[in-house]
This record gives sequence, C-alpha cells and structure tokens, in this order.
Amino acid sequence: MKAAGRNKSRDRELVEFVGRHGVVTVEQVMAAMGAGRTASYRRIAACMEIGLLERLALLREEPTVLRATRDGLNYVELGLPVAAVTPGLVGHDLRCVDVAIRVGRHFGHERVLTEREFTWREQSEGKEIASIDVAGSGRARGLPRKHRADLAVLAEEGTIAIEVELTAKAPTRLEGLLRAWRRAQVEQVVSEVHYLCAPGKTRRAVERAATKVQAQGSFLIADVPG
Repeated sequence: MKAAGRNKSRDRELVEFVGRHGVVTVEQVMAAMGAGRTASYRRIAACMEIGLLERLALLREEPTVLRATRDGLNYVELGLPVAAVTPGLVGHDLRCVDVAIRVGRHFGHERVLTEREFTWREQSEGKEIASIDVAGSGRARGLPRKHRADLAVLAEEGTIAIEVELTAKAPTRLEGLLRAWRRAQVEQVVSEVHYLCAPGKTRRAVERAATKVQAQGSFLIADVPG
C-alpha cells in the first residue's frame, strides 16, 4: 500500500501515533507532531482516503476521534488489534493520550508505552511490564483478576506505572489495587507508581486508600494535568 501525501515518514509517524494510542483527536495529533491545523487536517484526510485511518463520531457529547484501521496498523507494522471503542470510556482514553504526550516530552516518547503496547509485549514476551494480579487483594466478584496501568514509562531506574484516575473507585477495590501495586514495587516489577487524579473527591479517595493500606509514601499522588 502506498503512503499518503508527499512525506511518507510523516504519514507513518501519524498512523503509528494513532495506532499506539487507539483513539486520538486532531488536537492531540497537532500537539504530538508539532503541526498546524491545516497541515494536520490535510495529512489526516490523505491517510483516510487510502484507508489507513478512519474517523469515528461517537455520542453527541464526545469528540470525533481518529482510529487506525487494520491496513493502517499493518502499514506501520504494529502488531496491535484495531482499537475497540467504548463511548463511555473515550474521555478517559483521550486523557491518557494527553498524559502520554506530556510524559513523553520529559522521558522521551519512545520510552512511554500505552496500555495497548505493553499488553501486547506482556503477552508475546511472557513477562509483566506494568500489570498486577489483584486476586485476594480486595477484588470484587466479577472484576478482572489482572489489572494493568494506563501507561508505562521505561525509565532508566525502572518501570514507572501511571494510573489516570478520573472517577473514584469503590474503596475496597482501590485499596486492593494499591496493595497489589505496593507488592509489585517490592518485587521490583515496577520502580514507581504514579496516580494522576481528577482533583477533589477522586484524589481524596486515592489518598485515603493509600493511608488505609499504610502506603502513603509508596506512590506519587497528584492532580492529572489539565
């Protein structure tokens, strides 16, 4: 398949960015690629025309998002599935993209793995990168046994797991997760755990849970960047 437009490397950069994250907005493309609105729309349209990207209009209150197609993922040689899109979770997914862009500017974008990426690596390599087993740690019946961070940073001193908390979880569930993350630190699966929270009751819930499990100094707890 031929690349869109005149600059094939920029086409690949665009499609890879979208594919890694699952869904993104045009504004996030502009921020990640350092491109203006007109140039971004032109390149996106060219990639859509040949089937590398598609535009999804979800609920009225949700923004229109871009997703890499199967052809697009193959084009950039990402061994990832086409992203599943759930309207109710898109807001959280897009906030994670914002965080990844900010974190990437500090650590280097190549060191930041999305959940899609490190899940695929864990499955193919057979070892945990930023996942925890929450069985026996306050896991409510019916919830998954395995929990993965929203982002992982492969820092020089070890893996940093990043959780983006926009709504407060049930106290028992949250306490179980914090206990499991603390074990992951002790076992050196991850070196640090950062909880980036919506200010107010969501952050307070995480702080209370950390106190309850006696792990106040184990995690970085801060407001999620706006």
